[in-house]
Amino acid sequence: MKLRLLVKLGVALSVILFCIGIGFYGFARLSVADKNQGADLLEYVPADCYGLFEIDNIDFFLHGFSDMAYAAQLDTLHRTGLVADVLNDLNNYSSSAAHGLSNRMNHLLVSFHTPGKPDVVAYFHAGKEEKRQLVEAVRRKYNVNFVSKEETYRGEKIEVFPMDPAHYLSVYEEGGVLAVSYQKNLIERVIDAKKDGASLRNDAVFSSIHQPKSVNHLTIYGRTASLPFFVDGHPCWSEFDVNMNSEVFYLSGAMYMPDSCMQTIEERLDKVQPVVEKDSLLIVSGPEKVDSCISSVIASPFHSLFDECTANLSRDASYIMVADMDKIAKHPEQYASFLPGFLLRHPDLFRSFILSVQIKKVKNHFSHIFVFTYKD
Repeated sequence: MKLRLLVKLGVALSVILFCIGIGFYGFARLSVADKNQGADLLEYVPADCYGLFEIDNIDFFLHGFSDMAYAAQLDTLHRTGLVADVLNDLNNYSSSAAHGLSNRMNHLLVSFHTPGKPDVVAYFHAGKEEKRQLVEAVRRKYNVNFVSKEETYRGEKIEVFPMDPAHYLSVYEEGGVLAVSYQKNLIERVIDAKKDGASLRNDAVFSSIHQPKSVNHLTIYGRTASLPFFVDGHPCWSEFDVNMNSEVFYLSGAMYMPDSCMQTIEERLDKVQPVVEKDSLLIVSGPEKVDSCISSVIASPFHSLFDECTANLSRDASYIMVADMDKIAKHPEQYASFLPGFLLRHPDLFRSFILSVQIKKVKNHFSHIFVFTYKD
């Protein structure tokens, strides 16, 4: 496994995280060999986190990403923070290594705690030996023989490793779980979550969206609406499964909220006014209007790529949007209600894509799919 592939995947994940409003930098992790059926990692995640990343097999995504047509386009961001400084160094222990960590560190969670800042915690199924190897990787990177400082919080031991004058790595290991962060206070909150039963596992809305996945999954969860105008102050969680092929990457999943909020969302959907800008932007709400719009596009004798993206959407969707990001980038502020914030703040990164979105009500939630189609 080459480091450049790790960098490319980190960039792709960075794009995806920002697209859905979670807002942090991308990262890579180790491959998997055997599934560890150990402790429930969610029991350690503080319930007040605003986003969560979960993956079970990075190799599955790494091996194909460099062959994607859009790989070079997404290779323009640079990673920073905990993941760049720590997790990438574990490349030496990937599936290509004979005696690596991958036999146990097969399941990774990363929780996000401060919007716009690298305040994150990474969680592994791992033990003392994996912790030693992780620390050794950090030691080699900084070429220092640092000595850890042990601190006690609520009877639990936290090891703090000075990496440079400005960075300290805090490590906590308990019951086959390894939690790592730059912020010791976040590790203390991890301990609180476990001891007090105040973890994300006990969040009723999150529990309704976090279901068992098939193998080779990469999923992002955000305490956010799938689109900005859907929810204003109402509790909700959105799920985004990441999928890739040669010309397209897309995010599929659902938005969940208490049943009492469903009517509010439906009312907001009904009030969305249609927007039609030829080969630039299309917004249609309401199943009948959506069906009529897509049928009209399919019946047209001439199809642009924009039209093809529209025709591929579901006729029974409750809401559709198709946006040529190159044209949107000229006046991004006009579309603040309809596009995730990162798209609006970094339009140049997405100029080579057409974004198509569909929302559909399914029982007690709204399913969604965000499709990024590469134009060049």
